[in-house]
Amino acid sequence: MESREAAPIYGCKDDILPTFWADYQPQPSQMPLVSAKLGIESALISSHVPCLLGSFIESFSSWGVEEVTEKVLSKPILSQRLGSRTPLVTHIGNGVMGTEALTNQLRESIFSEKLQVKWDYFDYQGPHPREANGFSDVSRGMVLVVGYVPGLKVDAIPLIHPKNDSGISMGDDFVRHIKAFAYSVSGNHPPTAIIIFGDRKSDMNDIVATMDQAIGKETVMVGDGGGCFLFNSRNYTINLPPDLYVLDAVALVFAKDSHKSPDVGETRFHVAMAGGLVPFGPRFEVIDVLVKGDIKWTCFSALMEGFNTILTFEAVIETLLETVSDRRPDLYIGVSHGRRCYSGNGRLIKKVSESTSFHQVLGGEGEYFVVEGVGVRAGDTFLFYHRDLETARTTSEIAFENLTRLKQSFMGSEETVFGGLIFACASRGQSYFGTPNTDIYPFHANFPSVPVAGIFCKGEIGRCSSSSSSFVKPHESQEQAPPHCPVHASSAVYLALSYLPPP
Repeated sequence: MESREAAPIYGCKDDILPTFWADYQPQPSQMPLVSAKLGIESALISSHVPCLLGSFIESFSSWGVEEVTEKVLSKPILSQRLGSRTPLVTHIGNGVMGTEALTNQLRESIFSEKLQVKWDYFDYQGPHPREANGFSDVSRGMVLVVGYVPGLKVDAIPLIHPKNDSGISMGDDFVRHIKAFAYSVSGNHPPTAIIIFGDRKSDMNDIVATMDQAIGKETVMVGDGGGCFLFNSRNYTINLPPDLYVLDAVALVFAKDSHKSPDVGETRFHVAMAGGLVPFGPRFEVIDVLVKGDIKWTCFSALMEGFNTILTFEAVIETLLETVSDRRPDLYIGVSHGRRCYSGNGRLIKKVSESTSFHQVLGGEGEYFVVEGVGVRAGDTFLFYHRDLETARTTSEIAFENLTRLKQSFMGSEETVFGGLIFACASRGQSYFGTPNTDIYPFHANFPSVPVAGIFCKGEIGRCSSSSSSFVKPHESQEQAPPHCPVHASSAVYLALSYLPPP
């Protein structure tokens, strides 16, 4: 019998998410998992019969919350399984998509267009350009998705770091706790899937890169690396003072249930992706780096390939813009990092893997560039990228084709897709494409009767498993594929959930 005592909720009210930590003690949950987002709300749960229902409303109010909740929980199989200790994540993002509660029509809604900052020249000693508006106007809607994922155990696992030392990386501990939960419920199997929610002030590039290297490619990873959230958990309580730790991320971990009944089939996860960035110009090497403390942006100088002297930011930009038609494009840098590789059991091996992290260009002055986020180090190399509408449309078609192949692969079998989640960049949407529901289209066009919901992100996370739908079109070689980067920019990540009944 489930305890009626509610699980405590940890997280933030404003920008930083204070939290408290305790040692992990596995207590495998028999109850479903709910992941929720307010301002954006989304949920997933585990049980016996596959099901995923979702609804959203653009006007965020107590009446709207009731309307969405009643609609989603109209199926008894969902409402009867929810309990006071059901793991929960409440995540604030930049917009929602899904079926509107009042009209039953698919909709996309980006809440804060003002969060989309174009680069400019500015005083990099001043405040972060986003700090003034941040998440001050996000209560414009919510989407709630609740579903049963048979044959899986799920829990919410947090990542923290000491508040007085933001330079300490706790990524290895995060991976260790994720694996501990998965192994405790699955009989020594890795996680099936992980949905990650990151704080907008954390270095999610480094955190997710650590996960990418330490967790085998059979595990699907998706999520939003740039929001703000609360969570509770069945297996984790946090009992240290909130002034000692900061919450960086929380992972919803899906692991196989080693004790599942023979009459329960298998829930599977499949990923496809649409991009939107195009590289251009020569390669640069980072020379000198300054990090703006808690504000989380980086200032650095760089040497252009083929030059012996450091050029000014203005000179570099003027040179680069000669090659593109848009004189004020949204600019990013794609930084190449050499990283340590780990074996399946977490042991370090002598192999170096390269990954790419994207940082939006915010401006510059003199010889210094200013980019969003941290993790840029002296000696790193990078290329400039710009958003490109034609690339976004083309890769959306590739995502559509990948999902079409997934659907076709189920022909002749009993496996079916029963739900979908989408994590799309807040710079996309109708204002960018000029047409509504462009980001929903690849999934809905393939599975028109299947519930789908999603959020607009700032740092969408996406990594397919070794058996999942590929990011690369079949006729493309690996050399033509995008650089390996689990945290993306200007992209859309599609997660399809399927169920294969038992023999």
